Amino acid sequence: MNRPPRIVIIGAAGRLGQALQLRLSRDASVIGLTRSDLDLTVPESIRSALEGLDFDRLILPAAMTAVDPCETDPETAFAINAVAPKLVAEICAAKGAHMTYVSTDFVFDGAKPGAYDEDDAAEPISVYGASKLKGETNVLEADPGHLVVRVSWLYGPGKPAFPEWIVGKACAETDIALPGDKTGSPTSSVDVADWIAALILDPARPPAAGIYHLCNSASCTWRDWGQACIDLAREAGVLVMAETITANTLADIPAFLAPRPANSVMNNAKLAAFTGVEPRPWRQALQEHFAESGCLDQYRAAACG
Repeated sequence: MNRPPRIVIIGAAGRLGQALQLRLSRDASVIGLTRSDLDLTVPESIRSALEGLDFDRLILPAAMTAVDPCETDPETAFAINAVAPKLVAEICAAKGAHMTYVSTDFVFDGAKPGAYDEDDAAEPISVYGASKLKGETNVLEADPGHLVVRVSWLYGPGKPAFPEWIVGKACAETDIALPGDKTGSPTSSVDVADWIAALILDPARPPAAGIYHLCNSASCTWRDWGQACIDLAREAGVLVMAETITANTLADIPAFLAPRPANSVMNNAKLAAFTGVEPRPWRQALQEHFAESGCLDQYRAAACG
């Protein structure tokens, strides 16, 4: 009997890393590496952690994802998001192991009126987006058989994200505004883990290569996403103070240092064509997150207290 695949996850403590460990451990032997095991800013740390390991697949969700700090510290952003993935990809190629690099919708400039396809020109407008695009290029240059997956507006169990933040804000404030001029696709980390498993673990075919967009279906504005979050929280028994979120613009948020793409909706048809899996709508995934993750418990407890 063939042994199960051996998969390394770099960034196993992160939101997507946790989801990947939980999902992939059903079909593979998983080695989860965290920051204490491997420092992506130190090449020798990367070599020391990986060169002695025996594995068939590697997934790299770890990154410097804080968009504004990337803008003020581009050297670190490129070290973590571009230089380190290049070395990881080269080590994987030397071992004959397949690598999956997790990238972002921020590689696009946001000027396209419709959804972005994988072959659309990537023209980032921020340091974060530029560093991730360089990471994509480095990984695929090391081995065209490697895989790049772009995700957008990621949330999920394990670590709070936008849904938890906006519900907490709605529990404490009556007046909330979010950009109505920024559009994208909220995406569940649980679903992304399922999709990556389908891309790299199907025994009937080799792992996917090239670039794939991984996001839940349909799209919304930031304002609409926030409204959906507080509506679902209210339905679940959370006493929110803010009933309706007002639409403002990206320009109304002075705290943003880095420019954000106004439109980062991504087409996931390539994923569906390769795997046969049709990503579910973002509202359905969000509803399940609130129902099953326990993320609303603290807000119900606060209301009861």
